[in-house]
Amino acid sequence: MVAVALPCRAAIEKLEVTFDYVRKQAAERAATAFKKPDRELPKRLAELNYDDNREIRFRPDQALWRKEDLPFQLHLFHRTNAASEAVQIREFSSTHVQTIPFIRDFYNYGRLGDLGWMRSSMGYAGFRIHYPVNRPDVYDELIAFHGASYFRALGANQIYGLSARGLAVDSGVPGKPEEFPLFTDFWIGKPQQGAKTLTIFALLDSPRVAGAYEFVVRPGRDTTIDVRAELYFRESVDLPGYAPLTSMFWYGKNTDRPPGDPRPEVHDSDGLFLQAADGTHLWRPLLNPPTILNTDLSVEKPVRFGLVQRDRAVMNYEDFEARYHERPSAFIEPVGDWGAGAVRLVELPTQNEYGDNIVAYWVPKQKPVPGKPVSIAYKMTWTLDQPGDDGLARVSSTRTGFLPGGGSGRLFWIDFAGADLGKRDPARLAAQIDIGPGAKIRHQTLIRHPGIDGWRVALQIETSGPARPVELRCRLRDGYEPVSETWVYTWIP
Repeated sequence: MVAVALPCRAAIEKLEVTFDYVRKQAAERAATAFKKPDRELPKRLAELNYDDNREIRFRPDQALWRKEDLPFQLHLFHRTNAASEAVQIREFSSTHVQTIPFIRDFYNYGRLGDLGWMRSSMGYAGFRIHYPVNRPDVYDELIAFHGASYFRALGANQIYGLSARGLAVDSGVPGKPEEFPLFTDFWIGKPQQGAKTLTIFALLDSPRVAGAYEFVVRPGRDTTIDVRAELYFRESVDLPGYAPLTSMFWYGKNTDRPPGDPRPEVHDSDGLFLQAADGTHLWRPLLNPPTILNTDLSVEKPVRFGLVQRDRAVMNYEDFEARYHERPSAFIEPVGDWGAGAVRLVELPTQNEYGDNIVAYWVPKQKPVPGKPVSIAYKMTWTLDQPGDDGLARVSSTRTGFLPGGGSGRLFWIDFAGADLGKRDPARLAAQIDIGPGAKIRHQTLIRHPGIDGWRVALQIETSGPARPVELRCRLRDGYEPVSETWVYTWIP
């Protein structure tokens, strides 16, 4: 039986909660019209300002499973006007399930005092799971689900940065509002003594799609999440985005620094990585464009893709509070054959570091058909490291500047390192460069970089014709053999 120590115990139902059970719920939900979530709040909650919302804190001593000394602990987010949608959260065991009712005693309201009556059916805004990731005696935040279908996780020695989502719908389409699916219901498996994994089921819903999700969370130095989903589309969706990741890039080595900001770089991620089954390895440095910019990297059978914080040197950020050097990368590894499609990168302009402006997701070549379920599975890894050694040198940095002597164009310094690149015979090493329409090469050189035991490609590009975004590609070859990943860049003259 489920054993939750709650002051106000909800009815316990004998039921086996499985992925099959949740996807039946999703199919039934999709067979009916979308119902808007409950956003009604008591008057006092609805009137809170930003500082007021921060006063409401979950009491750690009230964490579910804490008194039973289980390896995971559950904290619940309070609904406020900053996160008003009601989310129903249930705990399940192998034989039973119960809804966790809203309980005021879970919270410290600080200077707000008594906010008046709140119904037990009010639900929550989401939840977070704690686990001793870094030390056996401290329960650190491990994963949090809070708002729409957003969630984020941590491994050892990491702090929150980028986020993931269950699904993106029409993300980054100019002139068209994005549809944000919601996780409306969760079923969280009560862990056993000594458990190393936690299972979470979720029901997703939006005007055009409903879906069932399973998350199997494995905390560790790298925290991994096995995800599978079954989606039921009520209507056609031109741009479905599977396994979406969301991050922030304000400025870095490849951009100008805002006047007056003393920090060299500010970003949660600095590049998009893509690896395909045919051996393709792409690295796309992130941009803060003047207008919305969509980039599609087409690929057959992706092996992995991710938004990456590749630069880990603290002196390249000089921010000891935000600690951008400790923010994780997140990689998506498809399970099964995803077939043909593209990783779409959406970059939005931003003037600060307080909102996400980067989205990356998988767009299948074959669009979903209403009424026909779509199944997808993948593994997520939240890590401070790069993928395993693939024998290819990586792009260590990208720098840009004005052309020497002036002119209409741009200077690029692309640094490659790793995979014993510095030991290569210079006589055999060459840079392969491809330039899209709208530009031409004025000058290029390949220079040894002693600081990283690698090589720098110095590239001068001039515009040719009307100003438009130009795709640039560069990789190193030893004779005819590629010895580096491919640098991909969108230059906006």
